[in-house]
Amino acid sequence: MMPLHIGAIDDDRSILYTLEAMASTEGWRMLTTSEPEECLRWVKLDEVDILLVDYHMPVMNGLHIIRKARELSSKLVLIALTVEDGGELASRLTLAGADDFISKPIRLADFTARIRLHEKLCAHREQLNWEERKKGVSKDTMRKVLEKLKEFSSPRDCDDVAAACGLAYVTAHRYLEYLADRGLIVRSAGVQDGRPGRPKTYYAIPGPSGLAEEKKEND
Repeated sequence: MMPLHIGAIDDDRSILYTLEAMASTEGWRMLTTSEPEECLRWVKLDEVDILLVDYHMPVMNGLHIIRKARELSSKLVLIALTVEDGGELASRLTLAGADDFISKPIRLADFTARIRLHEKLCAHREQLNWEERKKGVSKDTMRKVLEKLKEFSSPRDCDDVAAACGLAYVTAHRYLEYLADRGLIVRSAGVQDGRPGRPKTYYAIPGPSGLAEEKKEND
């Protein structure tokens, strides 16, 4: 396997020093910066396989950096660094193009495990996203489903999502369940128009604007 090249951007130099030290213990090469333009230049020049991005960056925030980096490269592994947790933030970062997240404060064991996992992903992305094909999941379709759910003002069932995305029911159901299992969306049960019968499953982006529990059972 080719040597792994990692990049990291954070406005806190102490965190960058810590990441460099962690990477060196595993023999990984790491570039560090606090400047968004520099890390995007690495991406343009294909100098890094994995890019770690601090979510709370000043001037150009981490979400924007991730989005720009994903526009420049579909094979780059993007990992967000954040002190926050929760499905709403995970959905926003995934929509922007992030592949994974590492919580701060960063622990050596967690850092090493995540990088080793994505080292394998780097090797297979040259073959049209091997890991995603294996699961039958496309990043583009996943983001399309997330975007449509975000547009809805209330939780929707699989039929609604399938129609909005132009997908077959079984395809939409597979993506909705995949996203729910990852915690990127929430699912809830409810009856349709107050009629008796088997409850339907509704899906929504977590957060104030789309909580599944806000679904009214009797519209």
